[in-house]
Amino acid sequence: MSPFGAHSQVPDIPPQNRGCAVVAVIGATLVVIVLAVLGGWYVLSRDMPESGDFEAAPGCTDMENTVLDELVPQHSLEIEEQIGIDQDTFGTGWQCRWATPEGPGEVVPAFASLAMVAAPNPGGVETAAQNFRETVEQHDSQELQNVGDEAALWVEEGPFTIACVGTRVSNLYLESCYSAAADYEAARSADEEDILAGVEEITRGFVETL
Repeated sequence: MSPFGAHSQVPDIPPQNRGCAVVAVIGATLVVIVLAVLGGWYVLSRDMPESGDFEAAPGCTDMENTVLDELVPQHSLEIEEQIGIDQDTFGTGWQCRWATPEGPGEVVPAFASLAMVAAPNPGGVETAAQNFRETVEQHDSQELQNVGDEAALWVEEGPFTIACVGTRVSNLYLESCYSAAADYEAARSADEEDILAGVEEITRGFVETL
């Protein structure tokens, strides 16, 4: 069952154009990667540094899955940008954003973003763990159970409710964010409870795709 019926009361006949309202909900919600935080940490065990499972972060298209299809209907990949360079001790990866295209109101608009940073080996697991901890500490977060090796959830401040989850899987740090409109016109966001459930579901989908 599509999640959008649960998120909001959807009119039987959608308006023909969402116009600038769509831009408001999906155009100004790109996840911000705290590179200053990530770049400040590189931890290497003196005894036996633990290497992680990832030589590199997956690409954006590699992370597309059925959960993304359901929660961000008719999505397109709007942003695919590289994070870091080989010399960066925190690691390298990709920042991605998928969004429901602007246009006639056939579906309720939504967006999802994902940042992935693979910490270099040896010592990649501890570096990724430190990346996770230091990033999560910047937010009023709550721990999530059974998502990757460790995970935490928080809500971003702004005119629309945007929920994010930071996750570590071995030496890979992931940060996923999600928001959805309440209706076709995208004049307001869906209920916070539904968005929180959505970001947790979409994060689990990303982790299972790895």
